[in-house]
Parts: sequence; structure tokens; C-alpha cells
Amino acid sequence: MKYSKEVRTALVTIATLVAFVWGYNFLKGNDIFSKQRVYYSVFENAGGLVTSAPVLANGYKVGLVKSIYFEPSNGRRLIVEIMLTADDFEIPNGTVAELSSDLFGITSIQLMLGNTEGYFAEGDTLPTQLKVGLMASLDPLKDKADKLIQNLDSLVLDIRDALGKGEKASSINTALRDLAVTMENLKRATGKIDGLVSKDGDLSRILADVEAFTSVLDENKGEIDRLLGNLATFSDSLAAADIASTINNANKTFAELAVAMEKINSGEGTIGKLISNDTIFTNLASATANLDSLFIDIKARPSRYVHVSLFGKKNKD
Repeated sequence: MKYSKEVRTALVTIATLVAFVWGYNFLKGNDIFSKQRVYYSVFENAGGLVTSAPVLANGYKVGLVKSIYFEPSNGRRLIVEIMLTADDFEIPNGTVAELSSDLFGITSIQLMLGNTEGYFAEGDTLPTQLKVGLMASLDPLKDKADKLIQNLDSLVLDIRDALGKGEKASSINTALRDLAVTMENLKRATGKIDGLVSKDGDLSRILADVEAFTSVLDENKGEIDRLLGNLATFSDSLAAADIASTINNANKTFAELAVAMEKINSGEGTIGKLISNDTIFTNLASATANLDSLFIDIKARPSRYVHVSLFGKKNKD
């Protein structure tokens, strides 16, 4: 069966119009091929709510705002038509339509689901409430934030003054220079420490010497043990000896010697008189001189003292 050109043109035009209407409603969030149930809510202030704004229940989109208009009998209030697009969702009794805004200022309707038995019928008016937006909730903090900013500004000015010219600047700059000097000294100290602990450093040589010394001790352990044994034997012998008696005898001898020296110094006894009396010394010296003269004379004229004759006695000279 063939259609005329006019019929085909009419069919294409009708299909285009249907597609346009469906696309326009789809972009607005309306699905003309699904069941649409409309509920109403009344607000004193829409808070920036617009047509096609989402309607959420527990964070899930169940519908959208179909239209917003002023109440005919009271031009101060706004009537919002809520169109549910979720076929399997019913609004339980006790539900409240709450107008809320997010951080970016986008306003939507949150259905605060109730737990009362039964459901709202299509065309019913839902009770409403206005939720304070996030930005509005921050208004009490605005004054505190302003004061904080003022304090920060004063602090920045103080820091700028401290780092600029003046007495504060001199003290801070001095502290910074001292800190730089301290860091430089610390750097040199760490360099010296690195030199000490390096392979050819003094500490490495000391450790090597200590290691060599411990090796020598380990190699001569037997001799050291014998030496310690001998020292132990000697100490045992000293402990067994009557050192106290020997010391007492020595003290007694020293005491007697002191008494004898005291007597000699006081002129008692032969040695004392000899030392303290000059007459005895003089007599001894004179006797020694006479004896020396006698020996000289005997040596010079022995015949005078010794008479040896084979033939008889001779007269003296």
C-alpha cells in the first residue's frame, strides 16, 4: 500500500512534533509516557526554588517541581506543585516537604518521610517547613570571623614592623645572625666528627689500637692468668705472715735506737762523752800526734829502740 506524498509529509510532521514535545518535557524532567501524580505545598518564601527543581526522599530523586505560583486567595504565599515521577513511591502520612539549599545555593525540596499509617492521596497538600541553608547557618560565625581577620591583620602588621626598621628589627636580625653563626659552628663540628670517625681518623686509629691491645691480651691470657695466680699466692703469703709482730719489733728497735741517740746527745756513756767532751778529743789528738812522732823517730833511728848484736852489747849513741 502506497501513501501519497502529502500523507507521508503529514506523518513526518506529526512524529517530529511528538518528538519535540517529548524532548522538551524530558529536558524539563517531565516524562509524558509515565504516570504523573501531583501534590501541593505552600511556602511563605520559595528561597530561590525554581521549576524542575528536584524533589528528594532520603537523597533519592522521586519527582520534580512542576510549577510555582502565588496563591490566588492570598497573594503573599506561594503554591508549589510537586509532581512524583517514581511509579513505585507513595508519600506516607506525617511527611513534611522541607525547602533546603545546598552549599552552592541550589534549592530543592526534601520529603521528610513520616511513619504514620496510610499515604497522602494525589492532589493533597503536604505540610511544609523551611530549613536554614548552610550559608545562613554560618551567619553567627561572621562576626567572629571578622574579629579573627582583624586580629590576623594586626599580627601581620606587628610582624612587618618587627622585620622592618627599629629596635625590634635589630634584636631579631641579631638573633638571626647568631643563629647563622651557631649553624656554621655546628657544621664545622660535624665535619670534625666526620673526620674523627672516618677510616683514617683518630677515632678509627684509637679503636684499631684498642682492638690490637685486646688481641694481645687474648693471646697472652695464659701468662696473665699465671701472673694473677702468683699475685694471689703472694698476697696469701703476706696474709699468713706475722707482719704485725715484725712491725712491733721494728718499732721497738727504733724506740731503743732513739733512746740511745738521746743519751749520746746528752753526753752519757763513752760515745756520748767522746762526742760532747772536747778534752777527750784533744787528748786523743795529742796522743795520736805523739804516737806519730814516735813512729817517725823509730823509722829514722831504729837502733835506738831495737838492739840486735851477734857479738855483744854496744854502747848507746
